[in-house]
Amino acid sequence: MKKNGDNKMECEKVVNTVKPSIALVLVYKNQEIVSKGSGFIFMKKGLLVTCNHVVPEKEASIFLKFPTIDELIPAKVSIRDEEHDIALLKFENDALNPLERCEESQIKEGMSVTFSGYPLSLFFLTTHQGVLSAVMKDATGVTTYLIDGTVNSGNSGCPLMNKDGEVIGIVNAKRREKNDLLDKVENMKIGAVSLHGIDIVEIYQAVIKNVQLGIGYAISCSYIPGSSDLQKSDTESGGPEERIATT
Repeated sequence: MKKNGDNKMECEKVVNTVKPSIALVLVYKNQEIVSKGSGFIFMKKGLLVTCNHVVPEKEASIFLKFPTIDELIPAKVSIRDEEHDIALLKFENDALNPLERCEESQIKEGMSVTFSGYPLSLFFLTTHQGVLSAVMKDATGVTTYLIDGTVNSGNSGCPLMNKDGEVIGIVNAKRREKNDLLDKVENMKIGAVSLHGIDIVEIYQAVIKNVQLGIGYAISCSYIPGSSDLQKSDTESGGPEERIATT
């Protein structure tokens, strides 16, 4: 049986190894941040995986902030897979390495997992530990992982990893119960309803963003469009303009 100190040392080692490859994703429009999430380098250098809903604005500017680099790095959407809520971003940097992938045969219910990202309004990388509580298929047949761990808004796009820092899947904080209803509340305009000078819509939105259900969702990294799709999109479009994945 492993001691708690051993588990702590393992976690520290994993965090130090994967930290340089996990980015804060910032979407700007009219010099304001309109969306924030997480992402990680995967498959090859210069390619970042995140959730499609993290980069919703097609006319906006996307920047990446890595823990070991001071400046913001511009990025462009290369592939959007709306069905699986995945987006691939291209950026210029040859010094940062991609994370390794976990073999699917090693993914088991009850295994310990780690996920590192930028939850809520934090601009610092934070790491959580949990358990892969279930492997299931949703209504459309897509394999989904349930995580017994605290997943918050902003964690969307961060890597779900095993104890060795190998990627199991992509965390999605937008997967939740009554999601259609909650999306309507999040899209409501502030200033529409107030009570005694307090904006009710703003309160509702703050509650939604800060609620912690103690369970999270992630999608298998097997749904990430492969490098052959990326090369095909560049050849067809003549550059890294975004396209909709057909996978």
